[in-house]
Amino acid sequence: MIPEQFKQNTELNIEVYGHPVSVKYAFYYPEKRIDDQADPLVSHIEYRAESAIISETGYRSHFFHTEALHYCMFKSIQELVINIAEGLAREQGYQPPAPTHQLRLF
Repeated sequence: MIPEQFKQNTELNIEVYGHPVSVKYAFYYPEKRIDDQADPLVSHIEYRAESAIISETGYRSHFFHTEALHYCMFKSIQELVINIAEGLAREQGYQPPAPTHQLRLF
């Protein structure tokens, strides 16, 4: 069973490796039509950023199977979309700073 916190459409502002990103999360894609509608098979996340963190154009559309939410380790939509966005950023070629590559002040 899909946790109830994921069964909604919402908009969020998140940070992906320090870059601001606007997110439209649509569990019911494109929208929920009736109150007793069955869970969809596919949901959609739309990412928009001023930087190229997500894609060269700053826009990325991501569809996923809702079956993945059955055993999801995330407690909120925000955790889910940040995790997916970080994966998309790495896929785009972004290298997150490793603890050994950080500058030291002292």
